[in-house]
Amino acid sequence: MKFSVCSWIFGDQPIEQTIRDAASMGYDEIEVHAKDYNWEGLIQLADTLGIRIRGLCADAGWPRKETDLSQIDPSMRKTAVNYFKEQISRAYRAGAEYMVLSPCAPGKSEPEGSGREEWEAAVLSLQEIAPYAEERNVALVIEPLNRYESCIINTGWQALVLVEETGHPFVTTMLDTFHMNIEESSMEAPFHHLGPALSHIHVADTNRQGLGYGRLPWDAIAEAVKATGYEGTITVECLAPELNIFPSAEKKASIDYVNEYAEKSLEKLQYLFRS
Repeated sequence: MKFSVCSWIFGDQPIEQTIRDAASMGYDEIEVHAKDYNWEGLIQLADTLGIRIRGLCADAGWPRKETDLSQIDPSMRKTAVNYFKEQISRAYRAGAEYMVLSPCAPGKSEPEGSGREEWEAAVLSLQEIAPYAEERNVALVIEPLNRYESCIINTGWQALVLVEETGHPFVTTMLDTFHMNIEESSMEAPFHHLGPALSHIHVADTNRQGLGYGRLPWDAIAEAVKATGYEGTITVECLAPELNIFPSAEKKASIDYVNEYAEKSLEKLQYLFRS
């Protein structure tokens, strides 16, 4: 079992500093936002610090239609497909093995069409970008988001159906405990249901703060994960406890919160899975 942390939760802090901080905390890996970085330099820095950039998190968000794979307008959907091919190319340049993405732009809580139209557009888009990802050995990991952030995939079961309809070995799925707490009737059953289709896990507590700062049953969740035989990466994705969730250089308190959550969450994960 490897432990990772998302870089985007540190806001506009320089990515080099975030990599240094994650390494000093003891993380095995870091999941980097798929921006246009100097990837060669970041890989060299990570190697020097003994931390690996194994995955990327797609840089997409509503209302940017050009980042929405579920667009029902054919020309806009084509634009989104090309956009994600560039994101996959960044993952390849980073030496990453996977990229986390949503089949619709995060924040798109209402469909523009029938809903089914968006679903079919997302499947078609994934079928188009999956071969491109396979050529670069980058797995596409579909993340179910809660209903306030996605109008297509909210649960592990829905994500599994989407993966099956896409029908490509480089398209898999994952679970995120924060979104699960909103959408799933059980915090344990989805891990068993996904089984071998589960290729990644994000963790945060009920309030999206660090592990142990909310009400999630972490012992039970850990036992469910262990029972599936999952041996992949668990990535911390917690946020500062304020309206503006994205820390900035001018708001040092936000960075301090995220650093605290990242440190304490890693300690919790090590206790749950390595003790």
